[in-house]
Amino acid sequence: MSKSQPAYLERIDEMEFVDVIRLKGVIDREMIPQIEERIQLNRRAGSTIDKNVLIDYALVEDVDSATVAFHLVRLKEYEARGFKVGFVNPSAKLRVLLDMFKQDDTFRVFTCEADALRELNRPFSEA
Repeated sequence: MSKSQPAYLERIDEMEFVDVIRLKGVIDREMIPQIEERIQLNRRAGSTIDKNVLIDYALVEDVDSATVAFHLVRLKEYEARGFKVGFVNPSAKLRVLLDMFKQDDTFRVFTCEADALRELNRPFSEA
């Protein structure tokens, strides 16, 4: 992965079977090109989808529907490969957007990080 962190990314905590992606700030449609660029850079560097993923929204100030839709399309790549995706610390607005996009069953929203890690930090055949 690129050494410079994009504005929307606090950090990624890599565990054995799950990556915890900690987002921050305002994540709106203006961020989509940066997010897409990061995805493409990672792919060119050989990064592959090989773990479950947990997205932490604790430090996110705001998110818009265009960016949620973009993220959901990208996150379905994990699901298509048999991995699980979870969210933790979503705002009330994000919960409404997930419901609007009918994704609350596809991507699980966990009440706390400990529960999420208990479920997601194990081999994908068990998760």
